[in-house]
Amino acid sequence: MTRIRRHDHGMPYAEEDLGEVGAEAFTQQPAPDGRGVIVAGSCPRCHGATRTLFLWARPGTGSKGALSLLLGRGTTQRADGAPEPLLTEVHLCECGHAHPHGPPDMSYVGCGASWRIRP
Repeated sequence: MTRIRRHDHGMPYAEEDLGEVGAEAFTQQPAPDGRGVIVAGSCPRCHGATRTLFLWARPGTGSKGALSLLLGRGTTQRADGAPEPLLTEVHLCECGHAHPHGPPDMSYVGCGASWRIRP
């Protein structure tokens, strides 16, 4: 039986590369609007719930980000041969909690951990 750990809200912010972690604690599902995939799980450092939207993009169209979606450059489906975000992206803690000593100008809120997911 796997023991679920509670979110450590008091853990100080630290940019820490945790290397590879097991895929069993993460899920991957299509975004409701079809423009990407959502990877969700538990941060291996602070144990907070984290989820990230990875947008599908067409190579060479500059289709990353909200402006591209507004301009209609984003795609609504995964291109043939596109890599699986669960296993190819660097994941960042996006637990939504401002951990102590975090920089004030962060583009996302989390404990500072990053990791890759191994199969």
